[in-house]
Amino acid sequence: MMMGLKDRFLARRAKKETVQILIPDESLDLVESADAEGAKALMVINAALKPHKDDIPLKQVFGYYCSIIFDYNDVDDNLWPTSEEFSIMRDYVESFDQALKVNDEHPNALFVARVTHKGTCQMIWMLHDAQTAIEYLDGVISTGNQIREFEYSIESDPEWSYIEWFLQDFPSKGRQ
Repeated sequence: MMMGLKDRFLARRAKKETVQILIPDESLDLVESADAEGAKALMVINAALKPHKDDIPLKQVFGYYCSIIFDYNDVDDNLWPTSEEFSIMRDYVESFDQALKVNDEHPNALFVARVTHKGTCQMIWMLHDAQTAIEYLDGVISTGNQIREFEYSIESDPEWSYIEWFLQDFPSKGRQ
């Protein structure tokens, strides 16, 4: 009788599951498009994610959608950032990317896209640990030292439905 209880007890223990995933190296495509009103949009899209759009383990590990949006300060008549503004903001965008990834060898974030349109910039990642990103972004906001004010959202998306549009084939303007 004692052996049966022990067997049942051990059988109910949750076993740890190891998942091995392949994290694709970024391959950035520059894509130009226009909205229905003819306003130009410039997108930098991580084309390396396209072949992995059906990779269930990758989706499960990076199951949180993260979007950060800010307005450009210096824009022309078409709401396109000036070259000086674009240069300043390129470094700002890169700082978010590095901070959200945390570690290059075991990243917390996969870069999806950056979209410049109508005077705004939207940056998109898929996250592993949403709490790490929330703490970082809230910390940036609480210091008040950010170059531009921004808003962010983080939502569970284990199916990658929020980024599905970016995983299609686009006519590319080249690699960045």
